[in-house]
Amino acid sequence: MVQEEYVFEDQHQPKKSGIGKFIWNSEKREFLGRDGASWGKITLFYAIFYTCLGSFFVGLLALFIKFMPVDRPTYIGEDSTMANRGLNPGLGFRPHVDVEDFLISFNPKVAEHPTTGYLKYVNNLENFLNAKYPKIDEADQDLAIDCKANTTYSSQLEAGKACRFDYEEEFKSTVCNKASNYGYTTNKPCVLVKLNKIFSWTPEGPNGVRIRCEGETSSDQDNLKQVSYHSIGDIDNQEFGSLDKKFFPFYGQKAYRAPFVWVQFDVSPNTLINIECKAYADNIDNEDRMNRRGQTKFAFFISNKN
Repeated sequence: MVQEEYVFEDQHQPKKSGIGKFIWNSEKREFLGRDGASWGKITLFYAIFYTCLGSFFVGLLALFIKFMPVDRPTYIGEDSTMANRGLNPGLGFRPHVDVEDFLISFNPKVAEHPTTGYLKYVNNLENFLNAKYPKIDEADQDLAIDCKANTTYSSQLEAGKACRFDYEEEFKSTVCNKASNYGYTTNKPCVLVKLNKIFSWTPEGPNGVRIRCEGETSSDQDNLKQVSYHSIGDIDNQEFGSLDKKFFPFYGQKAYRAPFVWVQFDVSPNTLINIECKAYADNIDNEDRMNRRGQTKFAFFISNKN
């Protein structure tokens, strides 16, 4: 006679849901489908894997840092990526309060105002000059040398020297200084125009780099009464500004201070005037308006309304 055995479930014993049993299976003593030994093996595997991966990354980074020069770009001149379209420095200007807005709009009678105050432009110039043209430390004074105009000093510059550029001393006879609020309390504001630095680049031609600004259109030119250029050794030139070739090339020298030109505009009030500035040298392309190669653009609107 066959005996049958019946097992009755305890109706009072709570049933575990599928997800609960997956998280912790008390019968097999598994957590998330793995027992202790399995978790130990996979933890050890990933610990070794990520340790090796991290060591490989750190090793490559150390090699990169060891062989990469810290005082100059790895590729310069015609070997750099900038040479694809020809090495060509761009122009920049200050004050430039908003990087997406090229309009310089102010009322010379109003110091502080969100839209028409002139003080924000004065402060922008001051902040730029303080950040980019600090006084040379006493210990580095021997790195700054006095250079003759229209003379090249390539060997000295490459050795770490830099031709002295003291903008406060050079331009103290102009109104383009802090004491005169850079002309922003009048209709004759000053704009700082500078050439972007390119490592080891040298302007070709007998005159270094010349800067010229004018109204973009004929109507702009009619509303622009006069333009004066203040350059090192050439104050109040009515034709052009100049960046002497003694300041080139740039080699990342500690005492290097990039030269610039103050351009002072006599502007008709209550009129929008578009200004276009270009750099001139034999190896500067300033005809590409689409990409603004060798040129920059900004606009004036000077209001005399109270």
